[in-house]
Amino acid sequence: MGINLAKFRDFSLYFLAFALILDSIVLLWFMGNLSVSYKEATIFFANSEISSYLGHLGVYFFGQNDFGLRIPFLLLHIVNCILMFALSCEYLKRKIDSFYCTIIFMLLPGVNAGVLLLSNINIILFFTLILCLIHKRYNKIPYLILFCMVFLDTSFALVFLATFFYGIKNKNILLTLVSLVFFSINSYIFGLNIGGYPRSYFLDTSGHLLLIFSPLLFLYFLYSLYRYVNIKEKPLGFYIAITSLCFILFLSFRQKIDTQCYAPLLICFLPHSFSIFISGLRVRLPQFRARYAISFVASFVVMVFFTASVFVSKFLFLILPYNDNFALRHYIAKELAANLIASGITSVNTNHRMQERLRFYGISNGDKIKLTEHKVPNSREIPIIYYGKEIVTFYVSEGV
Repeated sequence: MGINLAKFRDFSLYFLAFALILDSIVLLWFMGNLSVSYKEATIFFANSEISSYLGHLGVYFFGQNDFGLRIPFLLLHIVNCILMFALSCEYLKRKIDSFYCTIIFMLLPGVNAGVLLLSNINIILFFTLILCLIHKRYNKIPYLILFCMVFLDTSFALVFLATFFYGIKNKNILLTLVSLVFFSINSYIFGLNIGGYPRSYFLDTSGHLLLIFSPLLFLYFLYSLYRYVNIKEKPLGFYIAITSLCFILFLSFRQKIDTQCYAPLLICFLPHSFSIFISGLRVRLPQFRARYAISFVASFVVMVFFTASVFVSKFLFLILPYNDNFALRHYIAKELAANLIASGITSVNTNHRMQERLRFYGISNGDKIKLTEHKVPNSREIPIIYYGKEIVTFYVSEGV
């Protein structure tokens, strides 16, 4: 008995809703395991980035805890998934293909990092996706969106470069001039740092990109960009992706690049990359599709593995030495603060990085009690236990 694919495609919206609910449940569960990192605490208290304002908004409504800090980014992630589905529908003929593309988007390690960490990743994704969607659907450049992007993040300078080249290619004088002005204002506000002593970080930067996308998927992403080079009518997403990629890779030959800041701009090209794959698969007879199916499965499995490694990072404390866990900086602090408060301690003197992290959980800086990871005379133990195993022990003592 055959499968009614048309009916299956009609349920793509229900599948998307189910996937979003499941994804949200998993992310909410993982949020409960995380502790604020030093970098997140610095951003939160400095109020210097748009992400810190979103974090404060969540804290205002839900309290100063990890849930309150991260819930705005989860909600923004859900919106971004819907935007990715809508953008995919503009380029893919079947809604079920758009669903598959959105699932890949949801599983990208870099996208999940944007939900779980206090960063601008999801904010960058939101404005980039909505820019590409409006342009594709209405064949217009939303100048109001571009204007908002000027004041939000330094990464949008590359979007203005991309729209500048797009305007030149399509003989759009207004877009070319506006992009040049917006690029100048954004660079003046945030500073597009290309100074410093020349030193190659190309391998480090490439490694970060492989981790953000997962290795096999990133290699196919590069291949699909190459395929679009020879296409006459290139979408706006191509200009954004290729401009960002060239900037990241070329500049990495002389200095360290914040890939977390610029890599999200590449993701707007995902529907085009998936379109190339699905077209290459379906243009062939069923008996010749095995090579494409195997490559897709391999890429998908590797991507899931990289994403899953983030979600099981807490369990790695059971089998790895304390300092060998790659996600160490995102754990310990919350449990340590809870144990200190349970012991009646609300202020300690410890190293600066831990001090900032504990500050988020209500432990202030004080000289009366010293907190260390090394045992000192007349100190009291504060053990951190995960899943029945003592992971690390801190010590508190009177005096400095």
